[in-house]
Amino acid sequence: MKLVIRWRPLVLIALTILGLALRLYGLNWDAGNNFHPDEREILFHVVAIAWPTSWSQFLDAAHSPLNPQFFAYGSFPIYLLAAVGAVLKHFFPSLGSFAHLTLVGRVISALFDSGTIALTALLALLLVEDEQPGRPRAWIVALLAAAFVLFTPLQLQLSHFYAVDTILVFFITFTVLACVALVKSERPLRWALLAGLGYGLALATKFSAAPLIVPLGLACGLRWWRQGSLAGWELLPLSLITSGLVFFVAMPYAFLDARDFIEQVSFQGDLARGLIDLPYVRQFAGTIPYLYELQNMVLWGQGVTLGLASLLGFLWLCGSLLLRRRLSAWLVPLSWIVVYGVITGGFYVKFMRYMLPLYPFLALLAALVGLQAQDWLRQWLTGTFREAQEQVRVGRERLALLIGYGLLGIVLAGTIFQGLALLNVYSEPNTRIMASRWIYSHLPPGSVLTYEQWDDPLPVPVDGHDPGIYRQATYLNAAGQPQTGLDLYGDDTPQKACTLAKLLPTVDAITMPTDRLDKSIPRLPARYPLTIRYYQLLFSGQLGFHLAAQFVVRPHLFGITLDDSGADESYSVFDHPVARIFVRDTPYPYTPPQLFEKLVAGVPWPQPVNASSCSFSAP
Repeated sequence: MKLVIRWRPLVLIALTILGLALRLYGLNWDAGNNFHPDEREILFHVVAIAWPTSWSQFLDAAHSPLNPQFFAYGSFPIYLLAAVGAVLKHFFPSLGSFAHLTLVGRVISALFDSGTIALTALLALLLVEDEQPGRPRAWIVALLAAAFVLFTPLQLQLSHFYAVDTILVFFITFTVLACVALVKSERPLRWALLAGLGYGLALATKFSAAPLIVPLGLACGLRWWRQGSLAGWELLPLSLITSGLVFFVAMPYAFLDARDFIEQVSFQGDLARGLIDLPYVRQFAGTIPYLYELQNMVLWGQGVTLGLASLLGFLWLCGSLLLRRRLSAWLVPLSWIVVYGVITGGFYVKFMRYMLPLYPFLALLAALVGLQAQDWLRQWLTGTFREAQEQVRVGRERLALLIGYGLLGIVLAGTIFQGLALLNVYSEPNTRIMASRWIYSHLPPGSVLTYEQWDDPLPVPVDGHDPGIYRQATYLNAAGQPQTGLDLYGDDTPQKACTLAKLLPTVDAITMPTDRLDKSIPRLPARYPLTIRYYQLLFSGQLGFHLAAQFVVRPHLFGITLDDSGADESYSVFDHPVARIFVRDTPYPYTPPQLFEKLVAGVPWPQPVNASSCSFSAP
């Protein structure tokens, strides 16, 4: 028995180490090109901050070099990476470069997500009631939940980015764990302080952690209910004071630069609710709240088998607590799932990563319901044979165990398959790298290229090649200022058609490093009839360009490829987007006036338009 008891923690440690190894695999997936825009933005602020030279400079928010002046995310991840980078640079000077510092950040992200594996298992050990020696049932749930988190596809993916999500989930899981321990422990003061620590760091990572106050307050209420005195409620202000102090230390300019902090957080809140119109959120036009997030979580974020098991576990736990009318410690994580899910699921903006803070808890519920299924099967198979021979009952109990473990095996196998299939995209060069290599090999230096604004231009630096050997097409915008890239997210106007008609005949190739625009713009047909017409002509070869190269990498394993083209854009657009290169036909078949007429044909304008409204001089 002692050997078994000691063996289980070793398995948990092994699972955590394996999780870290998988999360470190293919970490330089973009070959130093920083393709993730959020990660890139964070790194810009990391390299810009510095330690103030005096206390007065620290307090001067407008001039302090420690003020990131960026509050879309919390300051803690910025300070953490800056501090780690500063220490490592003394031993490895090359780590001071932007690209190498990005890799350091990704290692930190992987470490935090690996820590979430262990925290989820510890949470299971706290919650699952098991009086047997060695607590085998609790350990089964704990190890199974850890394995689910280990192979969860979205967690594997987001560990490859330094975009705060894995850090946020770690501190949220830590805080909920401390809240559960506060309910059940004989030393609640310690856990109240730790809950405050976790809550403060979660808030300093991303302000969307604010709803953690609900499980924290509920934990104190459950503690009070069990003790029958003020021993629970008096811990709540202690935790909140601790949270406030930690938040101030980790994000001081939320107070010292309060006006900017409030404005930026309010802006992000308005953006999430669809009150602000920016191009990168137009992909969510027409999507259904809650259903869209649930669909992406089940099909791709957690994977089909784990997603369905998590949903079943959530429904079972809700029903069980309602039927038994029990004030159980399970209410603490359940309250987080419900409150955060209701708030975030109703947003207009529905990036898959927004639901990541629920994933460890849902994985725990999937493991719990899997074990409960074994009990149901045992009761069902043996319930009608109470008077039967002992040998028959034992055989049916073994059959119940076999079926139960088989179902758990299916859920785990499905999760492993989808997780490793997604991880396998890092075994191949990024599609933008492949597209850049094709450009260097097939388009002569001096070729004129164009791209789509709100996306990155191609080619990128790779294999020693310099993108400067090509020229990005330049034109004058409505304000008379020169700019590059096709403004396809701009409003559809006759002037937009004129610009395209004048520019495209001068371009040798149109590069599309992702399908970000051509998938989101068609969701707004009333707003973008001209641009939709442009894409129809381009993809059908009627625009005077042909598809010369296309690069596609999908999640794949054992010869099976998963078509994730229907998943949320953010699932593929960073690390495995579809990249296309359209090359101009020779000779080009249209004059600018002819191209204009082709673009506007069938487009409903308030007033008739024709080529005479454009000045077709050189762009």
